[in-house]
Amino acid sequence: MEKLIRKYSGQGELIFEGNQVAAVNYSIDEFLEFVPDGLGGQLPTTLDRRGRVSHVEGHPYWHPVTALQSGPFTLVMNDKRKLKVSMVNLQGSVQGKGDFF
Repeated sequence: MEKLIRKYSGQGELIFEGNQVAAVNYSIDEFLEFVPDGLGGQLPTTLDRRGRVSHVEGHPYWHPVTALQSGPFTLVMNDKRKLKVSMVNLQGSVQGKGDFF
């Protein structure tokens, strides 16, 4: 079972290889996975962050090169925290990699 524990959204930057930067809107959901503990309860296991990024201006879909080089790229959130993300598809779905830094 997974449970949504936090949502992050705002305007930030997506930094690609070669320090190319795109202004983006982002919405990232943080989920915690639980497994049965054998005693009728649940134990937390893995943390998963996934969501969507879209261009602030311009075409909503990402350049086809992102399908060839899906990342990881660095998402810089509006509070200056950073998260490595990989593109899942050209519609802007992303999967978080690791923790914030």
